[in-house]
Amino acid sequence: MDDDQPLADDVPFADLWAFAAESGDDAGRLALLRGADLAVPASADGSAPWPVVHHEGHDWVTVWTSPAAMAAAMGAAGPDGPWQVASFVELVLHWPDVRWGLAVDLGTPYPLLLEPGTVSRLLAPDLDAEQAAAPDQVVWVQQLVPLAGLDPLLREPGTRVSGHLQRTADLEHVGAPTVLLRALGRSDEELALVTDEGSVHLLRWPALGAALYRVPRATMGLGPGRTTPVREYRVDQVALPHGAALVELDRHGAETQRARYDALHGRWRLVVPAPARGSA
Repeated sequence: MDDDQPLADDVPFADLWAFAAESGDDAGRLALLRGADLAVPASADGSAPWPVVHHEGHDWVTVWTSPAAMAAAMGAAGPDGPWQVASFVELVLHWPDVRWGLAVDLGTPYPLLLEPGTVSRLLAPDLDAEQAAAPDQVVWVQQLVPLAGLDPLLREPGTRVSGHLQRTADLEHVGAPTVLLRALGRSDEELALVTDEGSVHLLRWPALGAALYRVPRATMGLGPGRTTPVREYRVDQVALPHGAALVELDRHGAETQRARYDALHGRWRLVVPAPARGSA
């Protein structure tokens, strides 16, 4: 390796963006965009007014990869008005209209137009596409179980699941049940989901048959909570696989597995906690 060759982390973003554009590497530009901070025009009070332009028959939210790129696009006007920095993730979390696309660096030598579906898929790609890219990785998903649904879940044979669910990995950092409900935009359902002791119950399983797990593009593929990006899927009557688990998350954020699903016999098996060491 050439010792004088700069590492990618040492190359300015503008140079990486220009190199990818000149090379026709749109996939590379999309990868850069996913982790980028973007310059967004703001109103006089500093809030983002969602700058929208009509271009090529569509509406586009306009952002730039830097204030310099914004100045180049605006010409003599320049970025004299207020502007603010927002990450791509922040933009998608608060996206106002699923029919709008994203225009990056419009009016510069290296513009990039993202159709509405592309904007969503950058942050929440289809599960089958993800698994095709990494076939050795198993994605675990989870769904909150209402208190009234616990007994039917454990008693009814051949359990099937419908509704919205999330990737377990997206919520690993979430501790207490109240924080989890807020992240999912379900704080108003606390009475139906939280026990008297402050716990919630989660149904978890490996997502097999990825094509059955559809991304709800009407919500940009994200849950209704807007405190953190939580990817969401929609399923209809998906059979639980062997090894699915019912987990209790207590008010301190500690998890206890309460039952495992035995698909061979179509029944749940309760998990008996191991006795404390030193007990009789």
